[in-house]
Amino acid sequence: MKKPTIVAIDDEIDFIDMLEDYFKLRGYEINVASKAAQGIELINNKKPDIVILDLKMPGINGEEFLGLLKSKQPKTKVVFVSAFDDAGKTKARILNAGAYAYMDKPLNSLKELEKVINKAFKG
Repeated sequence: MKKPTIVAIDDEIDFIDMLEDYFKLRGYEINVASKAAQGIELINNKKPDIVILDLKMPGINGEEFLGLLKSKQPKTKVVFVSAFDDAGKTKARILNAGAYAYMDKPLNSLKELEKVINKAFKG
């Protein structure tokens, strides 16, 4: 079974390194970036199925990034993973703007994230 290609963009280096290790070990093609500009370049080059995205990053925030991505590659599914909390207002806005899912940091398990990614890829 084909696995989705993934680009993960987060300014927390330890988090994206952990994602990269976890998904590569399980046979996924994953590319990571710690800056939005790097992420845009990766997305343009790799045309991923799934983008894992943080909400609060220097330069461009995740919500702006989502709009940019959806205008260029509308079929790419976006899964937000963020520690930002404003009583769910931003989460609702992002999901309405086209994000596939929004998960809170810290994640309970990477397996849970993997399930969400595979579900997004299949449907």
